[in-house]
Formats: sequence, structure tokens, C-alpha cells
Amino acid sequence: MKIHESAENYLETILILQKRLGQVRSIDIASELSYSKPSVSVAMKNLRENGYITVSPEGYIHLTESGI
Repeated sequence: MKIHESAENYLETILILQKRLGQVRSIDIASELSYSKPSVSVAMKNLRENGYITVSPEGYIHLTESGI
């Protein structure tokens, strides 16, 4: 499956933040990239629907095998 550059940037940012912080939430991504929270929320929804990430009930984002 072809992945768009913006999605790739989000996935890369999630990986970097996981290494730095251990756990990643949407607000961490928004702060890191200086994006609005709603923009990040829409992107996370798309990544989740395409199987690149999972989101825990607590809001923590985890990369799937496809997302790594």
C-alpha cells in the first residue's frame, strides 16, 4: 500500500517521540510538529483506520508492524 508523505512524517514523529518519551499521545505530536490538535486528530484517525497505529483507551498511540 502506498503511504503519503504526510502520513510517513506522522509515523516518523511517533517513532521519535516513543524513543524520547516512552509513551505518545496526540498532544505530544501536535506540540512536536506545531500542528493544531484537530489536524493531528484527523491524521491519527486515518492512520488507525489504515492499520498503521493503535490507540489505547487512555489515548496512547502505538505503531503497528505496518507503521514501523
